[in-house]
Amino acid sequence: MARNNGNALTVRSNENVVRWNPWAEFDRMHRYMDDLFASLMGYTPLSRMLGSTAFVGDPELSPDVFETDEEIVFVVPLPGINPEDLHIEATTDTISIRGERKPFYQAENAVQHRQSLWTARGTGTFQISYTLPVEINPNKVEANYRNGVLEVHLPKAEAVKPKTVKINVNK
Repeated sequence: MARNNGNALTVRSNENVVRWNPWAEFDRMHRYMDDLFASLMGYTPLSRMLGSTAFVGDPELSPDVFETDEEIVFVVPLPGINPEDLHIEATTDTISIRGERKPFYQAENAVQHRQSLWTARGTGTFQISYTLPVEINPNKVEANYRNGVLEVHLPKAEAVKPKTVKINVNK
């Protein structure tokens, strides 16, 4: 915020919307410990039972964010997720997207074979939340899910939409 003769002047930069995940550090530590024990003892049956934790802090969930004069648009690739398993909550300054990705194949006696703890596609529940750079109208939020991509349109609140002012020139 810049000050000019005691009057406050709000300065807004074009910084990216930032996601905060309080569990990301624990996920990094978990992966580090898994890799450490795997390098010492190989992957154990216990490590296979723990499954993938790919959704915690997963960069795959990082959306592309676009801003126009009228709205903010989030585009999130979420392949393999049933749209009925997605839930979106919006307030005037935040958006939260949560859901669940289920395994492609499930059978009672099936055993998953893999060479490491990491799979090409994580399964489980996830939640991501973002603080928005401007206020939105949460009652007019619309979301579409097509071809594995979630697109969320967040219309800006009227108070933050730019106004065009005509300048009168006196001759």
